[in-house]
Amino acid sequence: MLPILLGDEMSDIQYCYITEQYYIDNPTLIKILDIADSSKHNIRTHICLNIQFKNNSVLIPLRKNLGETNRKYGKIGFPIPSQSKPKAGLDYRYIMIINNVNYVRFDTPKISNSQIKIIENNYETIEKEAIEYIESYIRVANKGRVDRTARFRESSLINFHKELNIVDANNNVRYNNEKK
Repeated sequence: MLPILLGDEMSDIQYCYITEQYYIDNPTLIKILDIADSSKHNIRTHICLNIQFKNNSVLIPLRKNLGETNRKYGKIGFPIPSQSKPKAGLDYRYIMIINNVNYVRFDTPKISNSQIKIIENNYETIEKEAIEYIESYIRVANKGRVDRTARFRESSLINFHKELNIVDANNNVRYNNEKK
């Protein structure tokens, strides 16, 4: 779990950026944001949820054009609009799990005060929805049905099967979408 200290108090809400070194050290990542444009890796704001989910640190990316968060196949994010980015939101499909603090840079968020206020006022809902998304993904992945499930077909969680202890229907541990 990544430690979060803001001033003299511990906070559940953290803003962070994934370092470029993480992507260099993990070149086999698939289904991630900005896969074709590495210049964006170091500048995309993530909301770091200081939660214990199977002892993993969960990072949710903020996108400027999330679109509709409630799709016919389920909820994929949480709207965080601003005046200049009315379609912005947190995208659960591209959650990253990074437990090494050396790969994460904590910094002042490069987002509007109105977006910070929305996150603060809705943090418990965001946390609950993110955990529900991960738990649902695990159930689907354990059945070997990620590619056939619209809600998870593009999920970056496919890179974190080891961290999530995902086991398919034949009790084969699946790491990064491959049986081992």
